[in-house]
Amino acid sequence: MHLCDKSGMSDVKQQLKRALDTALAQYTETMGEAFPIAPILDVVDDPEFWAMAEMDGDIFRIRVSTGTADGTAKLWTSAFNDEGFVASFGQAIGTDARAMTHIGLVWLMLHELHHFQMGHFDNQHEPNLSMTGSNKEHGLVKRTAEHSETHPSASAASGLIFEMQADHDATEMLLDAYSPDEWLSLRARIAAISAMMMLIERADSSNYPHGATHPKAATRMFQLLGHVIDMPTLSAHPNLQDATNGEGYSAEAVSEEETTRFVTQVAVPAFFDAVSLARVVSAQSIIDDLGDAGEFFSDIQTTKLDVNPDNLNTIGARELITLKHKMHSQPDKSSRWASKFFSPIDT
Repeated sequence: MHLCDKSGMSDVKQQLKRALDTALAQYTETMGEAFPIAPILDVVDDPEFWAMAEMDGDIFRIRVSTGTADGTAKLWTSAFNDEGFVASFGQAIGTDARAMTHIGLVWLMLHELHHFQMGHFDNQHEPNLSMTGSNKEHGLVKRTAEHSETHPSASAASGLIFEMQADHDATEMLLDAYSPDEWLSLRARIAAISAMMMLIERADSSNYPHGATHPKAATRMFQLLGHVIDMPTLSAHPNLQDATNGEGYSAEAVSEEETTRFVTQVAVPAFFDAVSLARVVSAQSIIDDLGDAGEFFSDIQTTKLDVNPDNLNTIGARELITLKHKMHSQPDKSSRWASKFFSPIDT
């Protein structure tokens, strides 16, 4: 059922506004200061799944279709009506479709906010970023498929790197600092992010004949779970520590035994949550791309080193490493993203 059929456009606007307000509050809590510009939220009555961040002069807008909220709600309604999913996830987590929809939409808003926060609009001279009139925009599924005729691979890679970078910092902000008391909540937030990545890939699939505008869902989930695994060993993202003076982030080392339990009770189940979600929405291609769980987690450790993509087992790992290699010709902002995920962790 379309969200607008019964409740009307105003209810969808309220749902999306609540997600943006939550995202802005999370940004303020994490960074210790308010987001540097007040974004304007434009909700467009459109059944298609899309969202974009754009600069209109000095005004920062986030435009989201009603279909984005509708599609997210439908996915989670289907998931919680699936006995297998409820048995493996719903009963353990103790949440519901409405709550999971909200979490996913909050991550979506954080993703769009980070396109501005990370200076991606400063790179709009690059030809792969879409332009609508005088507006400058970064969209989840609304970027043009045209690439530079002179440097098509570099141009395409730049856009993909920006998406991975926005993913990374939005994810880090939503998941927050590691806490041994938050494992079930964390698993729910990971699942909400995974679901949004699947919806983006499904919406983006129409661009594939001309070149996808976003990384594969499996690649984004690979980065997501790579960060999750590292959470116990990281007191905080260096940039977040600087912004908060380290407040709220424990620098105490997590024991090896606790780290192992965290991986087996949170990270590994989160992988199978993603597979189960893909099954619920009949996304066999995502299941195939995720591949074998053992190879997936083995590749996460391998990608901490500078490796040849051909030596990796999973599609997500290979695309991520390929982007790492291509980012050397990209702006410094891309280099900062790569160092976050690819540098070996000091323990």
